[in-house]
Amino acid sequence: MEKYKKMHIWIGNSDIPENEYLNYFQLDYSTEGDFEDTEYKLCQFCKDIGTKWYDEDFIGIIPVLKKSVPIIEILKEIPINQNEIEKVISVCTEMELSIVNAVFYYIDSELILQKPYKNNYNNLKYIGLFDSYLQ
Repeated sequence: MEKYKKMHIWIGNSDIPENEYLNYFQLDYSTEGDFEDTEYKLCQFCKDIGTKWYDEDFIGIIPVLKKSVPIIEILKEIPINQNEIEKVISVCTEMELSIVNAVFYYIDSELILQKPYKNNYNNLKYIGLFDSYLQ
């Protein structure tokens, strides 16, 4: 279970319509997982994190809030270890994020995102890898 003690977090503000926002994560099941099939379409999230597939059981896609809230409020929507909240707020402050309306996370410490990180993951910023409360 060591693999699932960490979570990657993306936070920001999105004005993308909900269906487009969710389409970013849409995996292609038409080729039954044959990544070598020329018809297989990588989802944009996969492209952005440098993989051909992700496990939908480990992603948390929180619906975009209708109104922006302080970072501390949106963190209540994800399974982050309470001891990590100040670290997340500090990183967000450095990125000039204080009021946001969207967050998603991926629980998998084996996923390694290549630096430099993209500026935009579905209009959100990659915050980093933090402890989850899932043990």
